[in-house]
Amino acid sequence: MVKSLSGLIGKRWISNYHEDTKMHKLIIIGAGPAGMTAGVYAARKGLAPLVISEDIGGQANWTKNVENYMGFTDIGGSELMDRFKEHMDAQRLTYEARRVKAIRRGENGVGFVIQCDDGREYQTRALIIATGKRPRMLHVPGEAEFRGKGVSYCATCDAPLFRNANTAVIGGGNSGAQAAYDLLQLGADVHLITNENITADRALVEKISAHPKLKIYEKHQVRRIDGGAMVEGITIADTSGTGGTGGADSTGGVGGPDATAATEIRLPVAGVFVEIGLEPNSQILADISQLNDDREIRVDCQCRTGSMAV
Repeated sequence: MVKSLSGLIGKRWISNYHEDTKMHKLIIIGAGPAGMTAGVYAARKGLAPLVISEDIGGQANWTKNVENYMGFTDIGGSELMDRFKEHMDAQRLTYEARRVKAIRRGENGVGFVIQCDDGREYQTRALIIATGKRPRMLHVPGEAEFRGKGVSYCATCDAPLFRNANTAVIGGGNSGAQAAYDLLQLGADVHLITNENITADRALVEKISAHPKLKIYEKHQVRRIDGGAMVEGITIADTSGTGGTGGADSTGGVGGPDATAATEIRLPVAGVFVEIGLEPNSQILADISQLNDDREIRVDCQCRTGSMAV
C-alpha cells in the first residue's frame, strides 16, 4: 500500500505539488500497530508522513499479555506499543495528538481536508486510514446509564477495581475469556455469559473452565442492567429452548431466542464487562469512501478502496 502511494504521489501529484506548509504528502489517521507500522514504512520511502491520533497503541493497550507476537514469548500490550512508539520516534515521524472529526475532499477534488475536534484542519494529498475499531455495545436498558459506573469495556483497565467482587462478563470469545481470567486472578466471582457457545481458544478456556469461582451461561442473552448510583445487578434470559435456569450445563437447543418464553435470571453483580467484539471506527469516512453493510471500507482483490489516494 505504501509502495503504491509512493508511486502515486511521485508520478501523479508531483507536477501539481507546491511548497505549501499546510499541504502534506501523506497523513495517517490512527496510531495503533497498523498506523505506526505504516508511518515507519512511509518515512523510509521519504514521504514525511504526519500521524494523527488521539492516543497511541490502540486496542493493544487493552491487552494485559500478548503471547502470539513473534519475537516476544510474553509481553504486555502497552509495553509492546511502547516499543512500536520507540521505532516510530527513531524515524522522526511527526505525530499530532488530536481526534479527527471529519474528512472531506479538498478544493476542486484535489487531496483531502482533515478536520479535528479542536477546529484544527490539515490538508493532504493522500491518506492511510488506520482508525481501528471500538467496543460493540449491548444496547440493552441500563447499559448507557451505568457506563463508567460498573459497566466497562476494558477488563485490562478496570478489572482491578472489582477485586473479590461479583462480576459478569458478556462474550464467549477470546476477549470474554481473557476478561474472565483477569477477574478470577483478582479473586472475583465471574458469571461468563454468551448468547451461543464458548468460542474462545482452547488454551484460554483451559485456564478458566475448572475455576471454582466461574459459572458459565451459554445460550443466554442480557435483558437489562440495573442499579442505583452504581451497577447492582444484571438480568439474563435462557434462550436455549430447554427452559433451563443457567449454569455451565445450559448448552442445549438450536432454536432462536424467544423473549416471551425465555426464563429470566437476575444476577447480583457490581461489575459488568462487555466483551462482544468490535465495530469499525469508520464514521468519519462516509464522505470519501464506500462502506459495506458492516461499516468497513470496501476494497477490491488488490485492497484498492475505489477512492484515489486512500
